[in-house]
Amino acid sequence: MSSMIARENDAEVAALRRALGQRRGRDYWRSLEEFADTPAFQRLIEEDFPRLAPLWEGRVTRRGLLGLMAASLALGGLTACGPQPPEQIAPYTRRPEDLLPGRPRWYASTLPLDGYARGVLVKTFEGRPVKIEGNPEHPASLGATDSIAQAELLGLYDPDRSRTIRYRGSASSQGAFLEQLDRRRSRWAREGGLCLLTGPLTSPSQRALIERLRRRYPGLRWYRHAPLDGAGDPDPRPAVRYRLDRARVILDLDADCLDQGPAKLVHARHVMGRRHPDPQRQDHGLPNRLYCVESTPSVTGASSDHRLPLAAPDVPLFAAALGRRLGVPGLAAADDPAGVDPAWLDALADDLRQAGDGAAVIPGRAQSADLHRLALALNQQLGAVGHTVLPAPPLTPADGDLPALAQAIDQGRVDGLLMLDTNPVYSAPGALEFADRLARVPFSVHLGQYHDETGRAALWHLPAAHPLERWDDARAFDGTASVLQPTIVPLFGGFSAQQVLAAFDGDYRADARELVRAHWRRQWPDDDFEGRWRAALQRGWIEEAPAAPAALPMPTDLTVPVAADDGLVLQWRADPALHDGHYANNGWLQELPRPLTKLTWDGAALIAPALAAEKGLRRGQHVILERNGRRLEVPVWIQPGQPPRAVTLYLGQGRTAVGRVGDGVGVNAYRLMPASGALQAGGLTLLRTDRFSELADTQQHHRVEGRDVLKETDLDGFLEDPAFARPAHPEPPPSLYPEWDYPGHAWGMSINLNSCTGCNACVTACQAENNIPIVGAEEVRRGHEMHWIRVDRYFQGPAEAPETRFQPVPCMHCEKAPCEYVCPVEATQHNSEGLNDMVYNRCVGTRYCSQNCPYKVRRFNWYHYTDTAAKLATPAAAHNPDVTVRSRGVMEKCTYCVQRINQAEADARNAGRPLRDGELKTACQQVCPTGAIEFGDLNDPRSAVSRAKASVLDYAMLGELNTRPRTTYQAEVRNPNPAIREHRDPASDDPEAPA
Repeated sequence: MSSMIARENDAEVAALRRALGQRRGRDYWRSLEEFADTPAFQRLIEEDFPRLAPLWEGRVTRRGLLGLMAASLALGGLTACGPQPPEQIAPYTRRPEDLLPGRPRWYASTLPLDGYARGVLVKTFEGRPVKIEGNPEHPASLGATDSIAQAELLGLYDPDRSRTIRYRGSASSQGAFLEQLDRRRSRWAREGGLCLLTGPLTSPSQRALIERLRRRYPGLRWYRHAPLDGAGDPDPRPAVRYRLDRARVILDLDADCLDQGPAKLVHARHVMGRRHPDPQRQDHGLPNRLYCVESTPSVTGASSDHRLPLAAPDVPLFAAALGRRLGVPGLAAADDPAGVDPAWLDALADDLRQAGDGAAVIPGRAQSADLHRLALALNQQLGAVGHTVLPAPPLTPADGDLPALAQAIDQGRVDGLLMLDTNPVYSAPGALEFADRLARVPFSVHLGQYHDETGRAALWHLPAAHPLERWDDARAFDGTASVLQPTIVPLFGGFSAQQVLAAFDGDYRADARELVRAHWRRQWPDDDFEGRWRAALQRGWIEEAPAAPAALPMPTDLTVPVAADDGLVLQWRADPALHDGHYANNGWLQELPRPLTKLTWDGAALIAPALAAEKGLRRGQHVILERNGRRLEVPVWIQPGQPPRAVTLYLGQGRTAVGRVGDGVGVNAYRLMPASGALQAGGLTLLRTDRFSELADTQQHHRVEGRDVLKETDLDGFLEDPAFARPAHPEPPPSLYPEWDYPGHAWGMSINLNSCTGCNACVTACQAENNIPIVGAEEVRRGHEMHWIRVDRYFQGPAEAPETRFQPVPCMHCEKAPCEYVCPVEATQHNSEGLNDMVYNRCVGTRYCSQNCPYKVRRFNWYHYTDTAAKLATPAAAHNPDVTVRSRGVMEKCTYCVQRINQAEADARNAGRPLRDGELKTACQQVCPTGAIEFGDLNDPRSAVSRAKASVLDYAMLGELNTRPRTTYQAEVRNPNPAIREHRDPASDDPEAPA
């Protein structure tokens, strides 16, 4: 009976908490008066405001108590924010000259990923960020971004972000935290015991503050947790970077260099952005050849000229066999890895040897330090070091990794632990049982954007400011220092890592901006600091003398890999959208189709078709993965190109304390990870169950049926018939539809399939630019996703090792548009510049236009996806004010970013000049890392899009339907090694795509 009463009381308190949380302003205070005398209200005070509980016993009146509560809430909210520099706020009685209402302002800033900087430009309206673009002058972005950078905008406005300081899970204050901190600082200075845990850290100002803490606390130990870097701290690995713009032959060893790592945008531009086939050029416009040996199908493998699937433990064996062929000293004789054709290895070795200093061998960060040293030896043997392989700028290494911290906790050497923007309770290997260890630390502090798994387990949780809200700095992969400058006042308060480090050093009122400025002022003592600082803010990066990188130490004692057993191997890889789990509460990324699987929302174990046939498994069937006594139930996804004995789990899902969007989605793959943090391990057992899940994938939605939808050939076929993609009869047949005249502009688009890697950055950029809603997993399963551009994925060849192709499909803006003549209310129109427009106010939702569209690019609003009461609704602050927010019952599609067209035309008209080519870019064009998309005026024969459409490779999808689309493609031409092609088994070719 007593337990039943307790449950009823808990339910009453929870109901009261919800009721108060749903009321605002005057209604909130009236509710406090209404409930103040109830037992549930007393319990609420005791649980949420323990310091005020003694006042309930009659020492103050009810009105006084309410006043104290109001003061407590106000002070809590104020003290949760870091101190801001004093500024005057005044109305625009005299408006600044450069501020025009309705016109955007741009700020150069930086977005870190895994600690490394990516330069961006942030578009704001009246102080509200609405779009992120790449900074063309930044060496790490070259004007491009990826899906994660685009989705940072949604993360900024995430209502689930942490808003207050918490002590043991309950709201507290900055004063209470600093009081406890002050009592412990003297002990740490005398006796040691203070430890620091961070993710990958390149920030010069943060590193300088850590060195200050070392001087104050001589026993300070700094640990580093990088869950995507494989077995522990990668510092023992050679620090190198690659100049792939100089490379002629590239070997990717399980690195996915086009879609993973801090230099991925630059690598994608250098490798794929230069592939423009031309029979008149000496190199035929294909200046490089890309080989990929990988353990899980990836963007890089799909874009390569040759791909070899191998389980992760077999990749070092392959590299060793290659090294023996190239004459790398220190490698003992051994057999080639099983399943690898010796002729394939011989041809690769010859190609690399002929390339010489134009070769590059790139090892993956998920692989061991032994493979990284072996890859460096291969590059040295080829003569690539100093040309395509360069030393990376040195960084001060940490004192240890997460397993070393766990050992220190076990030994009782950790009295205080500060965790900066890392979530080890979630992302630590399951074998470490880090949550139990953290509970034994007397004083633990967590700084994070969310009150996440680690924030709930720590003694103190501090809210962190978003990268678009704070002052900070970071270095890019090549050492370029970049500044993070806030583009908006912190929405929910929050601290920067510099402020927290300064507080541990005794500076309790430090300002984040001054901490960053002070560091750089010390670096430029004799220069014009203010001038250089302003220039850095305008440019987005800091111009400084580059640090002299240390010479690369050539490995002499190469470890020869030992052949692994033949059992199943479990592999962990970064999720292409959610990364390591930090972005799990971002609806744009959860709903983004993954490049190879096309899965959204759901997590699954990737298995090969051969393994599925052996175990009798079907797509979506649940299996139990067991390793070292730990078990995880997960559905399977049968992935063509997956190595037969490898099972891959993507990291990033299975969150339990991130927010309404990400909680409960997928499974936590970290739970099966070994204590070392290695991203591959043997000894896996796979048990079949009878349970099934319907996974939310998009590949079969809006499928285009037709011959030669995607046209491709190899270099020999291109040289034999350069116009292979052109129709046999170039003149279009007559049409009953009327002809259109375009006296002004005639907009068109060309998509180069030779450059596209299928990375999906265009999908997220379009969603951010055009206010495209999130619909959720259930609606995706019904085929109701709303993305205006999709990236179709095609397989060709045997399911064990197929060739993969990608094709972005936006609205074609047809000259003879079938959708325009079936609309009963004329909501779809053809405008004077060739765009197929949608008049939202006319649309009544018949969907006739969608049924008549052969490209299936129109989307229908089935529900009020933008309703603020909906769980997945995008916050209104993230909406682009230049684009209409659509509602239920409206058909929508790609508009060629008509709002950008209108703005560019108005700017040119006001300036009294014609619109220049390249001045106008669509969102998908601007974000593309490889420059695969060209957009412009077809009436200008010198425009980039006109030149692209004049290429012999230009063709129209489903051109036989005579729709005459304004969006066309350049057919794909691969550059395979003739020696390897000669050794392929013709009988293995299968023109049908595997299911």
